[in-house]
Amino acid sequence: MKLFHLTVVTPDGTKFDEEAQSLTVRTSEGDIQILAGHMPFFGGVAVGPCKITDRDGNTHIASCSGGFLAVGKDGVNLVPVTFEYAEEIDLVRAKAAKERAQNSLKSAKNSAEIYLAEAKLMRALSRISVAERK
Repeated sequence: MKLFHLTVVTPDGTKFDEEAQSLTVRTSEGDIQILAGHMPFFGGVAVGPCKITDRDGNTHIASCSGGFLAVGKDGVNLVPVTFEYAEEIDLVRAKAAKERAQNSLKSAKNSAEIYLAEAKLMRALSRISVAERK
């Protein structure tokens, strides 16, 4: 299988920087899979799972949210706000975050509070889903 260079960089540092076979990530338009030779693309990253197949065919699953994805002739750059590999996610903590977000949603008094609670809930649900796949 053909390879392409993939770089995943977050505010916390570089999470992946090597050749890859594929990248599947949720964008604001839906899930997208990137393979070598993909047409140029630039889009926002939504909350959801991210799957990287490295040069050796190993699959790495992460929870990813926010930021952007840029595909060019020189490679692919994924710059999410958050990116956590399945093995890094504390499932107990993620479930507690889900509960807090649900409670915040119930007690929200305005649209800003609702939006923030929904965003936190979506991130918690993504983290739980990814962590339970390990």
